[in-house]
Amino acid sequence: MSAETTAVIRGRVYGTVQLRHTGRGTPAARFTVMQVSREYDRARGQWHDGEPVPVICTVTGPLARHVAECLTNAVHVIVTGNVSLRDNLLHLDSAQVGIDLAHHVAYIDDTLPDVLAGRAPAPASRATSVPDTAHRAAPVRPTSAPAAPAADWWQSPPRGSWDAVTEPSRTAR
Repeated sequence: MSAETTAVIRGRVYGTVQLRHTGRGTPAARFTVMQVSREYDRARGQWHDGEPVPVICTVTGPLARHVAECLTNAVHVIVTGNVSLRDNLLHLDSAQVGIDLAHHVAYIDDTLPDVLAGRAPAPASRATSVPDTAHRAAPVRPTSAPAAPAADWWQSPPRGSWDAVTEPSRTAR
């Protein structure tokens, strides 16, 4: 174990994820991550992309199924694992794989709204749920202090203004 080198690779998935099963039925996935370093050119005074380095990543067990379901070509990922050099190629036996949130938005089962996850029926359309007198109501004016976010921000009504950008709201998406 002392000869293992742990590395963190950050890059884009290149190609498709291959999912197979071992003789005992354990899922195993293999995919390639293209890591492109950013280099500073002192002569020009500019940053540019360096040479792309392909890293072949493998995962086993439940993580392999998750990787095969979630990752597609060109998705930015961060992968951690033990790196080795075989046949002049970098191989990473991955322990952790994650979506790079600097480039993507990711939902997990617990944060996915019930309607999108199929756990609740779709809400009634806005036309049937709004009373007839709604068009005569006075416009909503923002208060001086933003209201505290609702416990379930997805169900909270949209804000009337863009003043408090940091407050969770459906209109801020």
